[in-house]
Amino acid sequence: MTDDVTYDLTDLGLGIVRGRVALAEMFDARPGNQPVGHHVTNVIITEAQGTVRVRSKGLAVTPKGTIGTVTYDDEVRRTAAGWRIAHRRVIARKADDRDGA
Repeated sequence: MTDDVTYDLTDLGLGIVRGRVALAEMFDARPGNQPVGHHVTNVIITEAQGTVRVRSKGLAVTPKGTIGTVTYDDEVRRTAAGWRIAHRRVIARKADDRDGA
């Protein structure tokens, strides 16, 4: 992730987190709530007018053994260290969604 990453967790009730340091602090402040397994699949990459967009599915296994799924909608930027996420919107899959995101 870029140092100035924007991480939109609104769909999960966690608001918008700005900056890599703030994101790390948020995850560190929630011990026990982090997935024990996290997998990303179905990655689609598109480029339009110099912007690279990436859409993917995330699957996570919680410490209680439940499984959740989200869609990641990312904007990535080329940096000196390589391609990094500059903006991520996490779209939650609700139990009543019929077609998913």
